[in-house]
Amino acid sequence: MKNKFIIPLIILGSSAFGQFSVSGQIENYANKPVLVKVFENAELKLIKNINTDNQGNFSANVPKEYNGIVRIDLPNGQNISLLSDNKNLKFKTVNGQDLNKELKVIEGDAQKEYNKSLESRTFNEVQSQVFPYLMQMYKPTDEFYTAMVKEDKRINAIKDSQKFSELVTYIGKLADLKQKAQSNTDIELANAIATHFTNDDERLEQSGMFNDLVFAYINTKLSSSGSQNVENNLTNATEEILAKTDIQTTRGQNVLTSILSFVPEKDYPNFHKKYVDKVNGLTCKLTDQLKKRVGQSNTKVGTKVPNITFEKSVNGKKSLYDIKANQKLIIFWASWCPACQQEMPYVKEFYKDFKAKGGEIVAISLDYDQSEFAKATKDFSWYNYTDLLKWDSPIVEEFGIESTPTLLLIDKDNKLIKKFNHISELEASK
Repeated sequence: MKNKFIIPLIILGSSAFGQFSVSGQIENYANKPVLVKVFENAELKLIKNINTDNQGNFSANVPKEYNGIVRIDLPNGQNISLLSDNKNLKFKTVNGQDLNKELKVIEGDAQKEYNKSLESRTFNEVQSQVFPYLMQMYKPTDEFYTAMVKEDKRINAIKDSQKFSELVTYIGKLADLKQKAQSNTDIELANAIATHFTNDDERLEQSGMFNDLVFAYINTKLSSSGSQNVENNLTNATEEILAKTDIQTTRGQNVLTSILSFVPEKDYPNFHKKYVDKVNGLTCKLTDQLKKRVGQSNTKVGTKVPNITFEKSVNGKKSLYDIKANQKLIIFWASWCPACQQEMPYVKEFYKDFKAKGGEIVAISLDYDQSEFAKATKDFSWYNYTDLLKWDSPIVEEFGIESTPTLLLIDKDNKLIKKFNHISELEASK
């Protein structure tokens, strides 16, 4: 098992740290935010939030060695995935159209190679699926049959001449396995996936396909089970893969985090409780992702919540702790959230009495557009703040927020009193 926690070695010199740049030009996207992300422990991690210039250009550094998928996200939901072999990436595309369709890779050998390998796989599908079917419909002497034979030879010549790097070959194999597993529940595919889980290095987590492969493994195991007890089958499949990967390793924890993310707790509460209890009983170091998944957050009733430092002062205050009040209500919301839009009128009504009794509201918005945030908050007289990072906000991560609206009531010492989703729950507890 290669992916274990180890004590990092301190090595002098810049060669100990991988660093490369990701740069691009997005036409028709001037002076707007771009989020540069990489996969860490199989989950996307924000590396840089940066605005484009007047021509839509941007550049950001990835500060560590990385061999995998780099994702460029626009706040409107569009994204571009690029493969990096720890070397510079540079691209050009056009906003307002399909970003990937208009994508041109200027620098980045791994992505250029990967594009060629995708073309090769398309030819493979033609050879293996289309030609055999069509050849049955024609005679060897037919002109079209002869043309197919000629094209088959041409494709073979192309494949023989193509030599891809180890990383591109590896990512291609994962992509093929993922595609097969989506349409086939053969137990051999589950075994192949398990082999990757037990043998591969961290490129598996950085491939962007880790969670899909975990899902495919569990789904195949469930489909091949003879029992009708889904929860029992789910537990057996989870136990089996954790036995192979070891929950005390990073890999095992990444697998469990993925499983807990796609198995709905409301449908399988006993399953979730079993593994939450199991994780809480571990004495080894836990990944941040797993701690968050099992509820080991910094927002527990009776404990002091983390401070929130504002990049620019809000109503003369620099942080959450600077705001003094008998009680403070922290609201995580967003202008784009329909449930939040429904909730805010009730919050405004609640605030009148709450403020009169010495309370204060601090609203943290998961917005990404400054103008939309300003428009939405113009009538809110409490403290309003956003870092314009949507779900990538470090505040959201630190507080373990998973939905909007989420409300936290804290006392004058910033200790959590109650966590809830609607102001009516606070009204009812008075």
